[in-house]
Amino acid sequence: MNSHPSVVVQAAALGSHSVVPLLAPAVITPLRPVRAGRVVVAGGGRDLLWSPQQIAAALGARTSGQLVHELLHGGARGADRAIGRAARQLGWPVGVLPADWRRHGRAAGPIRNRELLELAVSRAVALTSAAAPVAVLVVAFPGGAGTASLVQQARRMAASSPVPIAVAQISQAPAVP
Repeated sequence: MNSHPSVVVQAAALGSHSVVPLLAPAVITPLRPVRAGRVVVAGGGRDLLWSPQQIAAALGARTSGQLVHELLHGGARGADRAIGRAARQLGWPVGVLPADWRRHGRAAGPIRNRELLELAVSRAVALTSAAAPVAVLVVAFPGGAGTASLVQQARRMAASSPVPIAVAQISQAPAVP
């Protein structure tokens, strides 16, 4: 009987299995580097008139140079779409989760906000490791009741979240050269 440990390796293309003895201690190298970072949820009012440079500067300042795994927004006209464009300019992956106004009526905005936060938390949990924790950052640009709902729900959810949730409220556009 072989006293060396072995591992079962599945050949991806063939679907077959082979037992491969490990003659030396196994060193497992991740396929992609594990990095701490953030999943960002961002929103603001429909009448936000900031330039893409101002939005990108505000997002960059709030993330403090940390890796952004994804930015999620609600896809509404105004701030949401402008935030999505700025995030793409920064090279960040962007996800959009629009409100279902036909199905939920006036409750659609708060329901969408909750779903955005739940999605962000689940993505952060999936990306988190002991060596590289991933947090959720909610960035609230100037807005109205919908933005206030996002902030309120994020603060409430933070108390029971498996990952940290921080809220950054932005009141003024940053000066951009």
